[in-house]
Amino acid sequence: MPSLRAQPVTGDLGAASRPARPGWMRRLPLLGLILLAAAFLGLGLAEAWSDSPTFDEPVYVAAGLAEVLHHDVAFNDEHPPLPKVLAVLPVLLAHPVIPPNGSWDSNDEQTYGARFVAAQLSAGTLRRVTFASRLVPLAESIGVAFVLFALGTELFGPGAGAFAGALWLASPFVLGIGHLDGVDVPFALAATLSAWALVRWLRTRRTGALVWVGLALGAVADSQISGLLIVASSLAVIAAFQWRSGIRRALASAGLAGLIALAAVWASYLVLTPSVLWHAPAVLPRPYLDGTAYLASQDTIGTAGYVAGIAYTGGRWWFWPVSLVIKWPAASLLLLVAGLVACVRLPRGVRGRLAGGVALPALVLTVFTLMMPRDIGLRYLLPVIALWAVPAGALVPAITAFRPRLRSAARAVVAGLLAVALLATAWSFPRSLAWTTRPFRPAYTAVTDSNVDWGQALYALSAWSASHHPWVLYFGPRGITAAAIPGARPWPGTAPAGISGWAAVSVTALNSSNRSSLGWLRRWCPVGLLDDSILLYHFRQSPAASPEATPAQPPPLCPGTWSSAR
Repeated sequence: MPSLRAQPVTGDLGAASRPARPGWMRRLPLLGLILLAAAFLGLGLAEAWSDSPTFDEPVYVAAGLAEVLHHDVAFNDEHPPLPKVLAVLPVLLAHPVIPPNGSWDSNDEQTYGARFVAAQLSAGTLRRVTFASRLVPLAESIGVAFVLFALGTELFGPGAGAFAGALWLASPFVLGIGHLDGVDVPFALAATLSAWALVRWLRTRRTGALVWVGLALGAVADSQISGLLIVASSLAVIAAFQWRSGIRRALASAGLAGLIALAAVWASYLVLTPSVLWHAPAVLPRPYLDGTAYLASQDTIGTAGYVAGIAYTGGRWWFWPVSLVIKWPAASLLLLVAGLVACVRLPRGVRGRLAGGVALPALVLTVFTLMMPRDIGLRYLLPVIALWAVPAGALVPAITAFRPRLRSAARAVVAGLLAVALLATAWSFPRSLAWTTRPFRPAYTAVTDSNVDWGQALYALSAWSASHHPWVLYFGPRGITAAAIPGARPWPGTAPAGISGWAAVSVTALNSSNRSSLGWLRRWCPVGLLDDSILLYHFRQSPAASPEATPAQPPPLCPGTWSSAR
C-alpha cells in the first residue's frame, strides 16, 4: 500500500479523470480572491477613515509607540508586543503627539491612554493617527484570506482554497473588526499561519517544514497570550504523529518546534528592549509573565453581559453561538456547517491533517472562550471562525464527486449563498461593526459592546451634537468626555429628573457598562440613531422615575419625533 506521506491525497478527487486545465484557468481561483480582497480593502479603508477610535485602540497605539520609541514593553503587557509594533509603524509617519510619561516601564495604560487621546484631540491629529494605525491591521485581515487560500489549496486544491478565503471576506463582522487596530485579527492571522505550517509538516515530515511550524507558533504566542493554547496543542499533535517513529523522535520533533517558538518570542522582546535579559531567570520574558498574571486576575472577573434581550452578569456558554447567529450572515453559516458535513467524505489522510492541524487548535480555543466570564464580543472567536473556513472548503471537492446534474445544482446553490454573504458585507458599509442579520434589528435591541458599539461614532456624535446641545453619555476611549464633544452637556447622573430636550447615549452604556443606572431609560424609545451605535432621545419634559421593573431590552425606535415611555 502506498504511503500517504509519499503520495499526499488532495481533496480534488476527480482531478485524475479530467484533462489538465490550461495554466490561466488554474490561476482563476486566486485571481477571483484577489479581486474580492481589493473590494474588501476599498471598503475597509473608507471605514478606517470614517470610524472614530474605538475603546481599546488609543491604548494599543500608545503602547506600540512606547515599545518602539521608549523600549517600554511593560505598558499594556497583557498583550504581547508584535501586533502593536507592526500597527504603529505607519503611525510614526503621521507625526503623533506623544505626551511625556515620566515612568516608562510601568503599566499605566488607563491614565496614559487618556492623556494620549487628549493630546491628539488638542493637536487635531486624532483622525490621522487613528487611520494610520489601522493600515497594517486591515492588511492583516486580507492576509488571513490568502493564508486560508494556501491552507485550503494544501488540503483540497486551489478552488477550495479560494472558497475558504472568500468565505472569510464575506462577513460584515470581519470588515467591521478588520479595519480596527486590535489584537483579534493579528491573532487570527497567526493562528491560520501556524495551521498552514503544521498541515504542511504533517504531509512532508521534513525538518525544514518543522522550523516553519516553530516560527509560526512563535508568532501565535507573540500575538496573544491565549495563543499558548495553540502552541501546546500543536506540539502535542507533532508528538502524536511522530509517536510511531519512536518516543525519542516524537519528543525531539515537538521539542525543536517548541524551542524555535520560544526563541521567536524572546527575540521580539530582545529587539525592543534587551534589558529583559537582566530580569530574574524565567522561561518566558518577565513582561510576558506579568501580562499573563494580569489577565489571570482581570479576565476572571465577570462583567455585564447582554444578548438577544437577555441580561446577566458573568459568562454564559450560549452567548457565543447566539452572537454568531446574530452577527454572521446566515448564508455564510450555512456554508460553514455544510463544509463540516462534507469533511466526512474526505480521504483518511486529509482528514487526519485537517483534524490535527486545524480542528484541534480551533476546538481548544473554543473551549477556552466558552469558559470565559467576560462575554463582551464575538471578536474573541475570530481565530476560530477563520480556521472554520478551512473545512468549509471541503464543499468544493465534495461537489466534484456528485453526478453531473446534481453537481451543477449544488454549485449554483453554493455560489448563490456565497454571493448573498458578499452582498451582505457590501450592504453593511459604512456601519459594518454595528451590522446584525435579520430579524435581529435594530441591532441595539439584540447586542452590546464590540458586537455593535465600541465607541466608533464619536465623529458623527460631534457633528450632530454641535447643533443640538444634548445631554451625552458616550462610551469610548478613555480621555474623551462630554467636554471634548462640541455642544454636549455631561450626563447629570442616575436621576432622570434633570434631563430634558435632546439626549445621546451609547448603546454599550445602555445595555452593559451603565446598565444599572440607566434602567429607567430602557422604558423610553429613542427617536434616532447615529451610526447605529448611539441612541438619540428627545424629551418634551424631564422623564419621571418609575417604580416599575426596568425592562432588559430597550424598545425599537419611536414612530414620531418625541421619545415616549413604553
